[in-house]
Amino acid sequence: MPRTPWTSMAAVAALMLIPVMPMRAQRIGIVAGGTFSHVSGLANVTAKSREGTMFGATITLPLSKGVALQPEALFINKGSAFDVSGGGTRNVKLDYLEVPLLLRFDRHLTSAIGPHFYLGPSVGFNLSCSVTVSGSGIPKSASDCTRDDFFHPAALDWSAIAGAGLDLSIGGVGVTGGARYGVGLANVSKDDGTALQQRARNGTLTVYAGVLFGRR
Repeated sequence: MPRTPWTSMAAVAALMLIPVMPMRAQRIGIVAGGTFSHVSGLANVTAKSREGTMFGATITLPLSKGVALQPEALFINKGSAFDVSGGGTRNVKLDYLEVPLLLRFDRHLTSAIGPHFYLGPSVGFNLSCSVTVSGSGIPKSASDCTRDDFFHPAALDWSAIAGAGLDLSIGGVGVTGGARYGVGLANVSKDDGTALQQRARNGTLTVYAGVLFGRR
């Protein structure tokens, strides 16, 4: 479900990261991975994890030795799968442009190997929402959330992120990998029904890898 005002704001937020790259960026990275998400806080509804993808850009801005800011701009799939009567599954796919601002802590074991961990807030701009219903004996159908009464997403998703990873450096280019979990802090549904009860929260585990450019 396109949301033109929020899409425009999300694009502006991502473009705001570009001017800081030449000034203080220690490393610029391109990352991609898989997501395992679910919506919690639902009453009288059985929610299950659904798989998706994530990709985007990260920037490392050093503050002091071993400490840095890491702003990011990511396209990420969230949502959940729900059991429906008759043995089927309703798969709700929520797409976001997510802009985390993370505080990162690095430990350099050698000149080429460095683990790190990070935490911080994130805001997600909902770009679309779709619902697919499938199951044994149930005709498969798909629609956007404007034509489905089950779920109507909120425009924004606030979350807190914590994660860890490992960087490997080879000359001026490096590779990175890691995992993170995002805990939803805001209701992601606009519905006031008894099933959602204004407590629907995204929870997303992301496993990723990427390439890094710039000195460490």
